[in-house]
Amino acid sequence: MPIVGIGASAGGLEALEQFFTHAPANSGMAFVLVQHLDPNHASLLTEILQRTTTMPVVEAQDQSPVKPNCVYVIPPNRDILSSTENCN
Repeated sequence: MPIVGIGASAGGLEALEQFFTHAPANSGMAFVLVQHLDPNHASLLTEILQRTTTMPVVEAQDQSPVKPNCVYVIPPNRDILSSTENCN
């Protein structure tokens, strides 16, 4: 399964919304988003992007498997190696 990593600055929300509005929901790929976020504030990125796609959009969690046709958002103030949340 291909895993697509997408990075964005704090001002990249509109580009991410456009991307997921047009991305097919059954591509067989998993998408991992790494956005520069304020480490002291909760992120609404997961909820905002869920409005643009029918794929599940979840916050990445430690030790969870990556699944196709899901969008994973890294939490603020975290690094990511290979952990994601189960999006069943």
